[in-house]
Amino acid sequence: MNEMAWMVLAGLVISGLVYLAIFYIGYKNTDRQSVESFYMGGRDFGGLILFLTIGASWFSMWFLLGAPGSFYKHGSGFSTFFILNIVLGVMFFVYGRRMWLLGKVFDYTTPGDLLEHYYQNKTIKTVSAVLNIYLLFPYIGIQLLGAGLAFEAIGSSFWLGVSTMIVLVTLFSVFGGIKAVAWKDALQGFFYMAFTWIVAIWLMKSGITGFDSLKELFTSVDATSPKFLLFPGESGFFTPVNWFGYAAIYVFAGVCLPHLWTRFYMAKDMDVFKTVAVGHIVFASWGFVPILIIALLGKLILPNIEQVDQIFPLLLLEYSPILAVVLIVCAFAAAMSTIDSQNIAMGTVFTKDIWLSLIEKDSSQQRQMLVGRVSTLILMAVSVIWTFTAEGSILTLSMIAFTSAALLFMPLTGALFYKKAGAISATYSIIIGALILIVFTYFTTSPFGVDAGVYALLGQAVVFFGIAQFERYDKNEHAIAYHSFIEKAINEGFDKTVISTSDNKS
Repeated sequence: MNEMAWMVLAGLVISGLVYLAIFYIGYKNTDRQSVESFYMGGRDFGGLILFLTIGASWFSMWFLLGAPGSFYKHGSGFSTFFILNIVLGVMFFVYGRRMWLLGKVFDYTTPGDLLEHYYQNKTIKTVSAVLNIYLLFPYIGIQLLGAGLAFEAIGSSFWLGVSTMIVLVTLFSVFGGIKAVAWKDALQGFFYMAFTWIVAIWLMKSGITGFDSLKELFTSVDATSPKFLLFPGESGFFTPVNWFGYAAIYVFAGVCLPHLWTRFYMAKDMDVFKTVAVGHIVFASWGFVPILIIALLGKLILPNIEQVDQIFPLLLLEYSPILAVVLIVCAFAAAMSTIDSQNIAMGTVFTKDIWLSLIEKDSSQQRQMLVGRVSTLILMAVSVIWTFTAEGSILTLSMIAFTSAALLFMPLTGALFYKKAGAISATYSIIIGALILIVFTYFTTSPFGVDAGVYALLGQAVVFFGIAQFERYDKNEHAIAYHSFIEKAINEGFDKTVISTSDNKS
């Protein structure tokens, strides 16, 4: 290995020692024989920790490597994505409170728990579990791919980066529990977000790049690449159809990715979501500003990069190898904060929605913990294989995962707001949407240059709303009681003590 690689490993060792301290604290505060304690953390997370762990889990390696690379490649069509995080913050408040409320009353652990209970149908639980596990393969693969690319950028081995990541995340996701993961996420999210701001300001104000203002930077980009700043951007990919399609996928996935959905169940009370919503709007939307600056600088200074996901580390290598080392450490932090959360979500979904539901219904707590850990290790291995065989950029792989998660949004919306849709509408809309995504992703080219995910969501919408007009689940007594409870609790306040035993079992 070269000197840079050794510096990165030293940085990882130092940060790893901090993570081990957090791991130990979380480990001591978790009942490792209790599924509820290990996977749900006692459902007592306050606003600050919940907002930080959601933000850190959401952004991941995609934020530090994928987003700058996508800005660099596509231009203004992608740069408007920061606006979507404002919408997503509002969605966390509107949807998150209701999901927490139902999880609190009915002890939901997974997305499938909510969907099965509301729609009174086990098939939708199985379908959602398969989709949740499937989508985590490319999403975990994104983080591992990013770790490998980051090591390649400093002249080291791709697989050294991947294997280092695997060792670190396995410790937390298999042995640490959700509290250890969430507390570490909070630190890592703050760390890498602060770093991007510090780097962007330094690159603009130190004089080393030749630019000292945003106006001068934008003017220079406009002069050398005039299409870059004009919608839909230099690549021409983000047409209005693709942009709105990506917007829907991005926002829907932000609510329905399994490691984020289960986070909503973990809040200590409904008021926590005020902090989560405001925090995400500030943290996430403004967090894209330094990423945009980095992409613009890269466009001018390194205009012919082939592997666009490496633009951030390559730009830093031009001016400060030390900061490039810190970036790799930050990228590992970003990836870790997502993979360990995803691993725990994957273990939870397999244990609760597959094992307990279909294989061994009367498993003991110890048996469930063993199944969760073993399944996490096996599914992690599948993700590694996915990383080795995957083709495309981090953005391409992320949109496969995001679209798969977004397919759960309409069934969730049915359970929380849209009363007409029942089990048939919800289940078949997921299946049709997934089939469209698979066909246009793996078997044929998506027509007219429109992303496969757009067709998947459109096909799902036709099925979901079309069947609902005939299904009329809003006339079902269970559905009426379910929606009435949600509306009353949101509008008049919630107190679990007023919920009767019969309500809990309805």
